[in-house]
Parts: sequence; structure tokens; C-alpha cells
Amino acid sequence: MQIVNTYSFKNGKEFIQGKHPRELGEVIDAIKHLDAAACLTKESSEKTMKGKLLFSPRDMNDGLKVALHKNGWTKKASGKRKKYAEPRHAFGKGRFREMDGIKNTVGLEIQFGKYAFMGYDIFSKMIIFKNLGYIECGIEVVPSAELVKEMSTGVSSFDQLLVDLEHRGESNIDIPVYIIGIGLTSSEKSKCQELRGLFKNDRKTARKSIKLRKYNGARPGPK
Repeated sequence: MQIVNTYSFKNGKEFIQGKHPRELGEVIDAIKHLDAAACLTKESSEKTMKGKLLFSPRDMNDGLKVALHKNGWTKKASGKRKKYAEPRHAFGKGRFREMDGIKNTVGLEIQFGKYAFMGYDIFSKMIIFKNLGYIECGIEVVPSAELVKEMSTGVSSFDQLLVDLEHRGESNIDIPVYIIGIGLTSSEKSKCQELRGLFKNDRKTARKSIKLRKYNGARPGPK
């Protein structure tokens, strides 16, 4: 995949490029090595897109975190299905907050969810982890508006987040955050178009190349 849009919130780009170029480079490298076709694994059951092959937020999220895990953004999971365990702070009695990754005081959030969660990551969660002493800045990876068109309804985009960022303004409690909007390369667009055509006309053959993911739902709300 590739970077399509960027936004520097509270001088996030300049701050991170100056103090954490290695960490930023690792995130950018993970994005560039994420295979979009491998994430085209969700068969829509929505009325307006029933049977259409869509990108899976879970697979994109997992693909990025598996790559970044090798560079120390997450810890090794023990006795779990996943290879990694996200950084977490427990507040007691089952209450906790977690980030998708933390390295050298840089917090990472990969958000392919609803509109409200994007703002929550930047305006609330990152502030909490900063106040707890874990991070001093953040990177938020979100889908571009073009990519969102090929995902389930309800997923927010870089453009939608930009409305909040520009009209809310900056506060003295905010931290520097670099927002990165990602999308498909030209070659990925062609490959995914071919896979969709195959899935539409010959699903039996398509299923040999496409590993459809089963969705059983998940508990709502931020983590």
C-alpha cells in the first residue's frame, strides 16, 4: 500500500521527523509492504453491497502490527492466537486502555473503524497515555477516502478526520500527532480489480486465492 495523505497536528510531522525518524520510518515501511490484495477478504452481507468483495479492516490492522511487532512496537503474546500483545495500562476491575503500539515514547494507533474512534484516539487516548508517561507524540494511520469506498459502510476516512482536526483546533493538552492516510498503489488496484472479477464470475476458483474471513462480531467501544 502507499501513503496518500498526511496531516501534521500540533507540528506532529516536524516533531516526529526531528526526534523519532527511525520510528516513523518503520511505520512507513510497514505501510509500503502491506499487501492490499491479501486484505481483500471480506464478503459483504450489507444490502447495498451484498456479495461484494471488500477490504478487511482486521486484516489490514493485523498486517501492519505483525510487521511492526518485529521492530518492538508490541510485546510477544503468550498463549494467544495473535503473535503480539498491544501495550496496555490497567486501571483495575477490568478497566484498561491499550494502544496498537508504543516505541521510544511514540504512540501508534491504526484506525479502520468508525468516525468517533479516530477523534477519540487523538483527543483522548493519546493524551491519557501521555499523562501516564508512556508517550510524548503519536502516529495515527487511517484509510484514505478512496480506500473507504471499498470497505464496509461506517468506516471513517482521512478526509472526515480532517474536519475535526481543522475546526476543533489545538489545545494546550494536545500532543504532536502525525496522521497518515493510506491507499492502494496502481498495481494493487489492478490486481484487486482482477480478484473481484474472478470472485464475481468463478467463486470456486477465487476461493483458492482469497482467504475469506469469518466475522462473528466484536464488542463495541474503544480499547
